[in-house]
Amino acid sequence: MNKQGYRHSTVHYCIQALKSIARQVSLLDPESVKTYLASMDVSEARKAKLVEDLARFYAWKRIPFEKPNYRRVERLPFVPLETEIDQLISAAGRKTGTFLQLLKEMGIRPGEAWNLKWIDLEKSTVNILPEKNSNPRQLRISTRLMAMLNRLPRRYEYVLRNPKVDPLRSMEVFRRSVAGQRKRLTQKLQNPRISAIAEFTWTLLVAKRSGQSL
Repeated sequence: MNKQGYRHSTVHYCIQALKSIARQVSLLDPESVKTYLASMDVSEARKAKLVEDLARFYAWKRIPFEKPNYRRVERLPFVPLETEIDQLISAAGRKTGTFLQLLKEMGIRPGEAWNLKWIDLEKSTVNILPEKNSNPRQLRISTRLMAMLNRLPRRYEYVLRNPKVDPLRSMEVFRRSVAGQRKRLTQKLQNPRISAIAEFTWTLLVAKRSGQSL
């Protein structure tokens, strides 16, 4: 996949998905794999993604594979109230809260925030290194966000992560931490909408705020 131009993160998550399936059934038996997929308690969209990962694996192994037909069911996106986003940010720790505030204000992807460097910050703007075929951009920073950033220690060149640790692995650990904080806040406030806040939610919230089509 690397030779075909796939991003490192795409290859990483594909391998993780295949390993997860391999713990339940032999990947070398496509029919058993399809039976297992049919029994999985996940969305049709997730199954469709797994089928694509499996198809690449079987093409590499030169094993015949007739792809099962799973189609993504389109739903209206869930967009939380801004007060719910603020509750999550306030309940989070210093580093997590800053990360979430970046997503809320900028509408950037989690990976773009994760790879932010101190040299990307200026007095009132931040330069964003793009992900997934988007464009580089310079965005304005609020006084609140700048204050949150300035409270973080400057141990490394990156604002949020240790460069000595693989960025994908450190991001996975960080995501689990955020999920744990979201779950605790959901229980504390007895508001199930908090648990529905996903990473792409932030982009939708910014689009809604600016009047763009979702």
